[in-house]
Amino acid sequence: MNPAKTAIIADDDKNTLRDLVDVLESENFNVSLALDTNHAIQLANKIQPLLVISEVANQNYDGISLFKYFKNQQNNCKHDPTLIALTSNSDEQYEILSYDTGIDFFLKKPLRKMAFKHRISKFFNDEEITSGTASMEDYQIRDLHFDIKHHLLYKLPNRNQIVIQSKSFDILLHLAKYPNQVFKREQLLEDIWGGESKVSLRTVDIHILKIRQALGDEYIKTIKGVGYIFKLKK
Repeated sequence: MNPAKTAIIADDDKNTLRDLVDVLESENFNVSLALDTNHAIQLANKIQPLLVISEVANQNYDGISLFKYFKNQQNNCKHDPTLIALTSNSDEQYEILSYDTGIDFFLKKPLRKMAFKHRISKFFNDEEITSGTASMEDYQIRDLHFDIKHHLLYKLPNRNQIVIQSKSFDILLHLAKYPNQVFKREQLLEDIWGGESKVSLRTVDIHILKIRQALGDEYIKTIKGVGYIFKLKK
């Protein structure tokens, strides 16, 4: 298998599995199906997936624990996989708990197949373009160094790695490229997620919170009633 295009799905909903596999294979992913959460972890250790999708409210598939595992293994992975939670459970706690573990997307069943395909295509094609552009492999501002190619963030001058979730990295980098420019939450949704309808404004706020937890409050400023800016100076 090509480790750059592998995906693990941890779910047993036949209709959802069929749609997920159809979309991912159309996007040139090699897909592995996990029998349960422990099997998903075993597969992950073996194939180092680029993408992991898991049900979060199923007796055999504890996506919350699975995502926590990946968060704890960030320094041991060749790359941080994109994490997608999905469920048919309407209880909001599962969405909140999922984002707290550092997921990138939260999907509700029944899966909107074409919207999911659009999201996957845009997300991974944009990442491939970014990674393949030599002039955009690195970006530095203030005491932050972005290794864009490998999706890693470092704090200078000692180059200490800052553990940050993939989508939070994208938001921080986007803001940092336009310091002191105000971005509305709606604009960030469009710029980072392509305006996907199932991603809420609350998702942006959660990622901003995660950035502040990783870096402190001195980088991102909230403009009340408007949006967020990256501060050029403390």
